Amino acid sequence: MKLVLVLFTVWMYSLFLFGSESHNPVQVTNTLDVLDSLDVFNTITDVEKQMKKVVESQEETFVLPVSDTSQDSVKLQGVLDSQEDVNISDTIVRRADAPRSNTVKKQRTNYLDSLYVRKKNGTLELPDSLFRSFDFSGLTFKDTMIINPLFLPVVFTGKILPDDLSFYPPKPQEEDPYKGILISPENTFAPLLEKMEFINEVRRQYWRQYPERVKMSVFHFDTIPRVDTQKDVVEKFNPFKELIKVERTAPLEAPPIKPVEFGRKYWILSGEHSLQFSQNYFSENWHKGGTSNLNFNNYHVIRANYQKKNVRFNNMLEWRFSIYNSPEDTLRNYKIGEDLIRYYGNLGIDAFIKKWSYSMNTEIKSQLFNNYVPNTTTLRSALLSPLYVNVGIGMRYGLDKKSKEIRYRRVRLTLDLSPLSLNYRYVANSKVDVGRYGIKEGKKSMLDIGSTITSILTYDITRYISWNSRFKYFTSYDMVEAEFENTLNMMLTQYFSTRLYFNIRFDDAVPADPTFKYFQINEVVSFGLNYRW
Repeated sequence: MKLVLVLFTVWMYSLFLFGSESHNPVQVTNTLDVLDSLDVFNTITDVEKQMKKVVESQEETFVLPVSDTSQDSVKLQGVLDSQEDVNISDTIVRRADAPRSNTVKKQRTNYLDSLYVRKKNGTLELPDSLFRSFDFSGLTFKDTMIINPLFLPVVFTGKILPDDLSFYPPKPQEEDPYKGILISPENTFAPLLEKMEFINEVRRQYWRQYPERVKMSVFHFDTIPRVDTQKDVVEKFNPFKELIKVERTAPLEAPPIKPVEFGRKYWILSGEHSLQFSQNYFSENWHKGGTSNLNFNNYHVIRANYQKKNVRFNNMLEWRFSIYNSPEDTLRNYKIGEDLIRYYGNLGIDAFIKKWSYSMNTEIKSQLFNNYVPNTTTLRSALLSPLYVNVGIGMRYGLDKKSKEIRYRRVRLTLDLSPLSLNYRYVANSKVDVGRYGIKEGKKSMLDIGSTITSILTYDITRYISWNSRFKYFTSYDMVEAEFENTLNMMLTQYFSTRLYFNIRFDDAVPADPTFKYFQINEVVSFGLNYRW
């Protein structure tokens, strides 16, 4: 207990002594207060602070003994009074601080001491001893002109879009984008680049928010002299460029061209032509037998489509003809396989429903050459024998759709619905059996009233592969006549192609066949020339 009281007494006594000394410091007054001439610039730029740092590192130091007596204070006052005769009205600032013990007395030199030299244009020039680029980042060379862009007029450069503009979705950000980099980003140009990007973004935001305040652009400075680069200065003449120089014999000016006005076309013509063949050969001693033959297939189609405002008139003329040698026929060396000439027309007016139109369609088909039963003179078919005519009134649906993912893929579909339709059959040649075409004996024609559905599909799978399909269905509610044609065309080149043709027909108005009943089938595989326009 006594030890605690002793320690407490000693602590109180030392505290009393420290308090008495702190109330009696050496008083040294500053006898000279010089107003800084750059105080006005302190509110504009921080160049002053940078210059102070340089001057403070080069200050002159004076060691003055300072004591607690008033005599030392008088001596220091005399030293300061003796220097008042020096012309330091705007260049020197002195201050004297008197700590409790002996200290180092510093004499601060104002940073304006060096600014005596001025250029011809009136700007101040710094001495070489104070000029360092990293200390005066806001100065250009040795001038004191401020170049901080924050205090210059805003100039529109035209770069309104950021450099990293992207229309793709943003990629997920990594936790540490600098992972694996040996050099720290702080030791590279990354901070400087981020700073420049920030400045550019602030400038762009200012343009967008205050466009009326932007009074100048880079186009106003067309009189600024061009600064030659090092390449322009060093390489004034290169003999190798003169050796490789291109000589132009013709002038670069385009010749005068007389303008041509193109009127609108209402008719669009297109077509397709092919000549293909197939050949088979069997030797006389072939173990299964067989007949050698050579087939030629001819196919032509011409389309003429008219469209003006809401009126459409589509026309198609088609001719199919195939011929092959027939050694089994003792009367003829050749035989006609397929002979078809067909016209299909459609006249339509757009309806109130999109892609639908009121239409009237007509189909006429027959053949050109005579066709005989093998080894006989019996005429099976001839020109206009038979002749098929179908006329219907109804509506048409049209679709033309191109693929957005696969180039050249396209689907074209037309669907004709004729609830009222006339189907007419006629045989002009009296030597042709009319019963083969569903006409009663003693008559040459037959007329049926019913309904017709006709669908034509063109599917371009690729640029070189296309599929054409045609379906027709007619019924008089007593009989049915239907056709389903399919053609797969595979182009090897622009002029060579392979064609697969398959046609199945149903007609219950004719006598039934023992094998196929009311069905009729035609199939052709051929290779040859093909041309489209």
